[in-house]
Amino acid sequence: MQTFHQFKSTNISWQAWSLVCLLLATVESTAFAQNPADIRADIPAQFSAEILNAMHLRTPAWKSSIVHRESSILLQDGQGVPTARLAFPASEIIELRTAMSGKVFQEGIDWKLDAANSTIQWVGPLPCETIQTDQLFPPSSAPNSYKHRASNPDQNLLYAPGKWFHERNIEITYRRANPAESGDVKTEIHFPKSLEKLRQKSKLVIAVSGDSISTGLDASATTATPPNQPGYPDLLAAQLRHDFGAEISLVNRSVAGWSIANGVEDLERLLESKPDLLIVAYGMNDVGRRDPKWFVDQANKIRQRAKTLVPEVEILWVTTMLGNREWIHTPRDMFYAYQKALRDSLPDATSHEAIADVTRVWEIMSERKHELDYTGNGLNHPNDFGHRLYAQCILEFLPAE
Repeated sequence: MQTFHQFKSTNISWQAWSLVCLLLATVESTAFAQNPADIRADIPAQFSAEILNAMHLRTPAWKSSIVHRESSILLQDGQGVPTARLAFPASEIIELRTAMSGKVFQEGIDWKLDAANSTIQWVGPLPCETIQTDQLFPPSSAPNSYKHRASNPDQNLLYAPGKWFHERNIEITYRRANPAESGDVKTEIHFPKSLEKLRQKSKLVIAVSGDSISTGLDASATTATPPNQPGYPDLLAAQLRHDFGAEISLVNRSVAGWSIANGVEDLERLLESKPDLLIVAYGMNDVGRRDPKWFVDQANKIRQRAKTLVPEVEILWVTTMLGNREWIHTPRDMFYAYQKALRDSLPDATSHEAIADVTRVWEIMSERKHELDYTGNGLNHPNDFGHRLYAQCILEFLPAE
């Protein structure tokens, strides 16, 4: 596989890669309504208990006996049987539905579970369009594509922001065959100051610094597509409001295309909100740099400045989801290198800092899945289920007891 630096030496510089991030973000941000910041500010208040309960944000998919509404595409090779994959072997499929319409399909009539209990094979009329294997790496001139494939820079990758993948997602709720085999996702500490405010029903200010994932792209709400689910920051705020009855002020200054260096530059303006909890979520637009030390240096600048300006702030560092392993700009080994470097930089538990390890969650959940099962755009954004995974991971640090 050709590395980013090998490719960079002949075709693209780091500065050009930064431009790629911004161009990609510009393309995808058109999926938003005219004033997404205002829309997102209103979303937490609009959630009913019924809607939140249906999302199971307090039931982490990687360690629960029941996995709720796990997403998958139907992948088809020519005229072969369309298939969907489960993250874990199932003892029972409880419900299978389309992600957009919520239409439910029946076992034996529409689909069947394979002998290994880990693959859904479609036998009835299709619930949505399949994705053909020959669509995965289109030529550079093809629509719904973006350059470059890591192993072959002359090929593109399937890329479609907005609702394209959402329209092709099914969601499976199932009982795991081996629920004791839970993934190891560390939850180092809880946040005592934030939790105390929540329990006292005092106003909790959550500030978010991040890239396009933290703006909510490509959750269905960004295209006004059913079920109109927003991204993970709004899910987090809504769940905390529901659980504790406290006022939650969500200050989200994330911007599509940003690197952690942009978060450093914007930090003082973000901290004007005097947050109780600062969520810092970068990495997707940084791993292509292949420099974990630089990333940690930037994180240390955020840490030091935040603790100087708001000494009581608690900080949650969110490692990023895994990008498409076939994309030149998201080298898989760098996700783990950045994850480890950030974890090694963490001060002791008395610092009131922790890491929500979404990278590890993605690794566990994707072991048996296809690259596109959790994607919102084909490359580097989560779909609705992916945003729920983010929220589930962060909520582990703010338990409702």
